Amino acid sequence: MSQRAAKNKTRQTPNPLFEKWISEWLKEATEKGLEVRHGYQRALSSLRKCPLPFKSGKECLILKFFGPKLCERLDKQLEQHKKLSSDSDEGITADISKNTKLVNVLQPSTSNQSQNSIISLTHDDLPKKNPTIAEKEKIVLWPNEFTVMLLIDTGESSSLRKTNVDKVISELSSLNVTFEMRRLSVGDFAWICRDRSGKELMLPYILERKRLDDLSGSIQDGRFHEQKFRLKQCGLKNKIYLVENEKKYHGLPISHLQQALANTEVIDGFTIVRTENHLESMKYIANFSNILTNMFKDKTLTTDIDEIDSGYGNSSNIVKLISFKTFSSGSAKNKNITVRDMLIRQLLQIRGLSVHKAFAIVEQYPSPKLLVNAFRRSNNPLLLANISYGIPIKTVGPAISKTLFQIYSANDKHV
Repeated sequence: MSQRAAKNKTRQTPNPLFEKWISEWLKEATEKGLEVRHGYQRALSSLRKCPLPFKSGKECLILKFFGPKLCERLDKQLEQHKKLSSDSDEGITADISKNTKLVNVLQPSTSNQSQNSIISLTHDDLPKKNPTIAEKEKIVLWPNEFTVMLLIDTGESSSLRKTNVDKVISELSSLNVTFEMRRLSVGDFAWICRDRSGKELMLPYILERKRLDDLSGSIQDGRFHEQKFRLKQCGLKNKIYLVENEKKYHGLPISHLQQALANTEVIDGFTIVRTENHLESMKYIANFSNILTNMFKDKTLTTDIDEIDSGYGNSSNIVKLISFKTFSSGSAKNKNITVRDMLIRQLLQIRGLSVHKAFAIVEQYPSPKLLVNAFRRSNNPLLLANISYGIPIKTVGPAISKTLFQIYSANDKHV
């Protein structure tokens, strides 16, 4: 199966009925040669880029290329659908509580690119909780009583240190973005909700920004896989990789970078967003900040969703999140990690050994001792060569297997 096929196979949307109806109207208008087909095409494209579920056609007025007539037609079609359908749960939102996955996210308004970025959303955007992370403090943020704030990393390894930070602050300020400079243990940008008392919860989104030269350098020195590994451990469900093009680029062949990004999107489940320059990146971040504000402002945010029965309201409006402290401890470089995680980090230091190969190896040999014993018993340098991983299916290969045989056979006395 190709990467494109794999991506399309899993793609769903937050407004499947609206997409279906507009697609049908577009097809009909195209067959009849009507000029309105152009309006349908633009409206459909706009709808597909929006991650918000709509309960009526009238709500679509906030989208570009949606006028009163189109919204009225959608409402009439929706009314007919409700009369004919006995299953009201299908709705126009495809019941997000039933694990809607992979919906389109808004592209920068300045971009002329037609490509769509995909981002994962689950039950009301609830992130999968890292089993090693436990929230001790119960925090609740009530609807419309908190502010969504962009966090900007100030760490020494932040890619923003290679850019004029004052310029970033100036651009985001001009775009009316509420933000705060803070040390992030992983990622360049994240979003947090804070109420007047100072209580905070992290929204399940994190963004890593890369210029092409930085992406090339991180692949060559191994940071690329190590950063992805820590992003996966941070406790935030939705990972965004924002890549800025450059007119003057010197590094790995572009085809190598494209393949790395394709693997990151299809296999790792990250969102890949491409922008033409730094300003467009800031506009994307500003747009996305507005989307998150609208998406979560009417929700009850909490660290303990089991408290629903205590009177927090409709469960569909309750979102379980993690605190900033939990996020930091889950993604810190020096956090307490398992033997399995340590082995993965060891493997990632080997040139040519990707995070996908590392996870595949550790799936069968979850500790250095087990790996050493397996090599010792078999005395076979090709022991790991046929371990498979990924879509389409690949194998670890003989070169990596031989390298690991030399390393772990030579160090077996120390395990």
